[in-house]
Amino acid sequence: MLETTVRSERATPYRSWVVACAMAETVGMTAAAGAAVLADGMAAAAALAVVVAGGLVEGVALGVAQGAVLGRIAPGLSRARYLAVTVLVAGLGWAAASAPSAVGGGEAEQPPMLLVVLGAAALGLVLGPVLGAAQATALRGVVRHPRRWTVANAAAWPVVMAVIFVGATAPDASWPTWTVLATGTATGVVAGGVLGGLTAPFLPSLSGPSVSSRWMLRRLASRHPAGLQGSLVGLAVRGRTSGRTFRFPVQYALAPGGLVLVPGRPERKTWWRNLDRVATSVEVLREGVWAPATARLVEPGDVDYAGALAAYVERWPDASVTEGQPLVLLRVGADRADR
Repeated sequence: MLETTVRSERATPYRSWVVACAMAETVGMTAAAGAAVLADGMAAAAALAVVVAGGLVEGVALGVAQGAVLGRIAPGLSRARYLAVTVLVAGLGWAAASAPSAVGGGEAEQPPMLLVVLGAAALGLVLGPVLGAAQATALRGVVRHPRRWTVANAAAWPVVMAVIFVGATAPDASWPTWTVLATGTATGVVAGGVLGGLTAPFLPSLSGPSVSSRWMLRRLASRHPAGLQGSLVGLAVRGRTSGRTFRFPVQYALAPGGLVLVPGRPERKTWWRNLDRVATSVEVLREGVWAPATARLVEPGDVDYAGALAAYVERWPDASVTEGQPLVLLRVGADRADR
């Protein structure tokens, strides 16, 4: 079962995020292209220094731009810390990737484009999780699920690095400087747009619904739930203290008197603690509509416990059910609670 917290997606600055990433990579890749031009013909040590400087510009631009938008989502974010880890990983990582060609000079024959793309994607598979994990340390304590940022970057950077390397390896020694710089700028626009577009869906999941949970809820709310409604319903529970509404997809089984739900890993979940042994008003998403319902917490010793547990295990024989597992009995269509 998946648990998520409702957070208004209208408040998530998707467009600002994509624009920020595109601007950052535009600045960074233009600087990197300029560094490559300056490094051409220099001694190895000087060329390396110039390329590293170009990479650091990319890291600074990305850290500043992303930090500004993330600060709106997580007001407690230390932008300085976010900038520092981004420069350390993204800036130096890009510089390290570019250093061999800068130090070796521009006379070496370029490998086939397919090999360039595959190598860049492989580098992204390493850089993405490392960058995401480093940035997640700055997000820790200011968002509920900082580890999801590692997943976001792991998904995005293989594609982004492929775009970057295609653009970076396109110019040759015959190209005039302005063309090299223009190519770097265009590459940055595309790479940044890809980075923003692939990571933006993860922004609301930092303190709210996961990407998969939001997709499931959307499918359950659609006219074509893709077979999900046979095993999942959406549940909305209001927090006792916060007053916030938690919406999430939950696996269910038919039981006498309604549906039985099992909070997976109950020691790590909180939503079920907002329910009592008497019926509590909730909402359920089934057949495309959110409708009123009541939910009642059922624990060992309750007269309905054995039957509800047996019904769930029969429907889901591979489910992990802990000893003393709390259950929830859901009555769909109820218009009042006992309290």
